[in-house]
Amino acid sequence: MSGTFVRRGLALLIGGALIAVSAPAPAAAQLDVPYTTAPITAQLVTAGGVVKVAVPEAFGGKTVIGQLAVDGARGPGFITAYGCANGLPRDATGKITRADLNYNGSITTTWSNRLIVQADGNGDICFYALTPVELIIDVNGVSFDTGISSFLNRRTDTRLATSQRPAGPVRAGTTLRMTVDAAVGGKTVIGQLAVDEVSKIGFVTAYPCAGGLPIDSVAAVDRADLNYIGTVAATWSNRLIVEADANGEICFFSSSTAQLVIDINGVTDAGVRAFANRRTDTRTGAGRPNVGPVTAGTTLRIKVPEAEGGRIVLGQLAVDDVRASGFVTAYPCAEGIPINFAGEVDRADLNYSGRAARTWSNRLIVEADTNGEICLFSSASAEMIIDINGVSAVEGITPFPNRRTDTRFGAQPTPEPVPVDINGVPQWPPYVPFPALNGVAALTGLPASAKVTERPIIAVKVDNFRRARPQFGLNQADAVFELNVEGVTRFIALFHSNIPALLGPARSARTADLDLLAAMNRPILAYSGANVGVEQWLTTAENSGVLVDFTAQHNPCYFREPTRPGPHNLLLDPTCVLANAPQAGPARPLWSIDVGWTPGALPSTPDSTFDVDMDGVDVTWKWDVESRRYLRLQDGVPHLAEPDIPITASTVVLIESEHVPSPVDARSPNPISIGSGKAVVHRDGRAVPCTWSRPSPFDPFTFFDAASGITIPLDVGVTFVELVRQL
Repeated sequence: MSGTFVRRGLALLIGGALIAVSAPAPAAAQLDVPYTTAPITAQLVTAGGVVKVAVPEAFGGKTVIGQLAVDGARGPGFITAYGCANGLPRDATGKITRADLNYNGSITTTWSNRLIVQADGNGDICFYALTPVELIIDVNGVSFDTGISSFLNRRTDTRLATSQRPAGPVRAGTTLRMTVDAAVGGKTVIGQLAVDEVSKIGFVTAYPCAGGLPIDSVAAVDRADLNYIGTVAATWSNRLIVEADANGEICFFSSSTAQLVIDINGVTDAGVRAFANRRTDTRTGAGRPNVGPVTAGTTLRIKVPEAEGGRIVLGQLAVDDVRASGFVTAYPCAEGIPINFAGEVDRADLNYSGRAARTWSNRLIVEADTNGEICLFSSASAEMIIDINGVSAVEGITPFPNRRTDTRFGAQPTPEPVPVDINGVPQWPPYVPFPALNGVAALTGLPASAKVTERPIIAVKVDNFRRARPQFGLNQADAVFELNVEGVTRFIALFHSNIPALLGPARSARTADLDLLAAMNRPILAYSGANVGVEQWLTTAENSGVLVDFTAQHNPCYFREPTRPGPHNLLLDPTCVLANAPQAGPARPLWSIDVGWTPGALPSTPDSTFDVDMDGVDVTWKWDVESRRYLRLQDGVPHLAEPDIPITASTVVLIESEHVPSPVDARSPNPISIGSGKAVVHRDGRAVPCTWSRPSPFDPFTFFDAASGITIPLDVGVTFVELVRQL
């Protein structure tokens, strides 16, 4: 069994340049989606770069469990993990306030730490790198809604003076006490524990203050939450998981003098059951029948009675007296060691480098088998010290097979599709809307009042048959998708900044609409009706909170315009629609926007006029230099809305979309908007060829240059998106 694969993807404890607040704020567009990176390629993450990982199981903002590692580090730096749509955690000056992994490439090129981070509502997590590194991200569990409750990070830093305490280290053999209000009642606290300015070998033990420092029969401290070696590096850190006392207080004992930096950003609700620590120590024989190291390529087995039934075991994993580089992998014994298709171990829970230090440790979070047994495999000879002091309750943490994102090899898990029932109807996970943006309109990127930002998107299916023209209100849409239907096109017109008096003519919904609507933060879908199959799709989406189904078949606000021929005469009053759909969510961005962006050295050509190949209609766009907008023509004449107002756009995007038969009606085309493919972004009078990417229905679109990975943002103002069959 080869150890090289995992050794490069180390999964260890600790440290490096801890002070995350020294990080510069990365340049941001007016409406920059924080994960504006191309799909994973085999290359370093650039300084200030961000990698996004989709975790469908975390949809709704659950907490993700896994392991975070860097490789190829050349100096000090840090990684911050966060829910992508929530943005990087920053203080009032714009500096990053939290680190999930600190590293120092001058000691060893590979570092890692346990990953515990809250995803955004779409289940996405992002990773910001201060300096160029390779990222290895293992994801293998999430908390249930009753598992881990996350909140804004709160830092205690002994390097800084406060009203309660002067600046200065925790002296050897003394304790720092802190109160976590959210943990009152004895909840388990989640966060990050670090030391700085250490010069000796030592450890920190965290414990519930009222319970006292955990000691063994000879009065020696019998558990450590962080080990450090000041002769190797001054800064070390580890994931913090500790039970508070009934008053919400936790204490930190340091065996040597150290500055403590403690980040608290979550507690368990009913997720974790803590108990007195039990140690297995191969150096002394504690917890096992014999003394001596776990030899290279062998396994240590531990029984945890509280974990019977396959619960998650919590504790601390450490190695001592290591002489070579290696790793430890923890796993449920009955399931066998996790390996990849090549037969190599594909996950590590602790990595170590005997050349840098003899002792290494990391937080232990591992699923037991049904007998409550966990196994620990070591690739090199190592003494093991395993502290077990908690298990997850049944409703606490949900494990699943490990999925790795690895920038060294261009590996990234494929997001799982929305599951379907026996009839092929999507079964959407429950959706909780994001909050409104602050001061900017989601779809246009222009300044907006709170009244506008808190308003939902009204997505109207608008007819484009000849007898339906000119349409009502189409010129006031913030964004428009044009899709092929049966021999003609139809629009999904998105209204947010402007609410016209009338909209329409409204026509029927299609299955392809759902994948687009899911990214709009519970929009209102206004349409004339649908066939039975599409109605089933829409019902499941509404029941899960993905959208508000505002069909004309069951809702007010619609009427027939007598001067127009049916069925091309169904109009609606959008003000009435808003009043009757209070459960809709506020608008959110569908792409990144930057008014000042230019293609620079990227390939681009002037686009004074260009045609779009759509079904049943000849579409042409012309760039107007004076207004700096594209004018739309249909069948050789200007496309107008009532009363004779031209349809224009600041940005026109052509997306090559595979067209497959609709799952509910083979006569109807279903343009695919999930995945990736060719695209052209037309903005500022230039055409920029690029690639589009959208991993899941809940994700925004990303447009990027395939050769360089550079993101191509859209312009502020109105966007028109054409889903074409071929580019």
